[in-house]
Amino acid sequence: MITALALFVTGGLIGWAVGHFAMPLGQRFGLMDYPDPDGGRKLHAQATPLVGGLALVAATSVAIAAMLWLGSEAVNSSVLVWFQMTVAGLFLVGALDDRIGLTAPTRLAAASAFLLAAIAQVPDFSVNFLLFSGQSNLLLMQGLFGVAFTLLCFVGLLNAVNMADGKNGLVIGQAIVWAAVLMVRLPPSMLPLMAAIMGALMVLFFYNMQGKLFLGDGGSYGLSAMFGLLGIYAWNHGFADMYADDVALIFAVPVFDTLRLIVHRLAKGKSPFTPGRDHLHHYLYARWGWPRPLPWVLMLVAVPNLLAILLPGTGIIWLGVTLIGYLGLLWAANAQPRARPA
Repeated sequence: MITALALFVTGGLIGWAVGHFAMPLGQRFGLMDYPDPDGGRKLHAQATPLVGGLALVAATSVAIAAMLWLGSEAVNSSVLVWFQMTVAGLFLVGALDDRIGLTAPTRLAAASAFLLAAIAQVPDFSVNFLLFSGQSNLLLMQGLFGVAFTLLCFVGLLNAVNMADGKNGLVIGQAIVWAAVLMVRLPPSMLPLMAAIMGALMVLFFYNMQGKLFLGDGGSYGLSAMFGLLGIYAWNHGFADMYADDVALIFAVPVFDTLRLIVHRLAKGKSPFTPGRDHLHHYLYARWGWPRPLPWVLMLVAVPNLLAILLPGTGIIWLGVTLIGYLGLLWAANAQPRARPA
């Protein structure tokens, strides 16, 4: 517990350092987001550093170094090393996209390479079976099918997080909830790592809400890899006390929005990855401004997950409630004409 507390403070200090020096760091590494001219998609008032991911990578690096140095036998060292390499690798892919711009196939190929390496080297990062609440038999997913399914989950979460990162506090706020849920779902031996992540996220949330830094693709890619790996690790070590729908529930809101966008855009003959103003946060902003709707989204993530923890075996119910709540928010945002540009 002392180690976890120390790493929570350390993660917070790292978040503060990156937030405080965000502008010089962004300029030094060429990670800056500039507003579009009138009519563009980027409506923030000034150039903003895309350095949130630096804090997350640094915080996890320090936590993993501390855990390896202390020699915890409850966590295999290869799990920690591959976790860090994958998170750092995905961050670098996203950061390169932020800096020089990468084509979608290049980003996908590079991200998949890092993820496949982790899946191949660490069994705890691979989904080999599923068990949903109310299901009596395991659904086995072995061999190449298991690898393909796991990669699909990772890539899906990566795109969902990246698409959701459009308003201050939205992704980082959800990530704080995810971290809190995983602190309960993961084995106690992973608490030091989660504490460092939580400390960094809470401070980054403060700077992000002030518009002083963004995650950027580097941050959203690294964050999605981080929580995807942790979610699968939690499943592989906690399936006796949880179900697959409990894991799906953690990331349900951004995934639901991504699935809707894919269907909506394909129906219009567009690529699912075409930039647009049809995300949930665009509708919420157009109807109520920002950050007024942010607490509603965070509650939609937090409350069902809390109830699923308190009432084991009910995750599938709360997954349905989350879908209804998501559709309700979407309907309410579109119930009246938009008040401002998206």
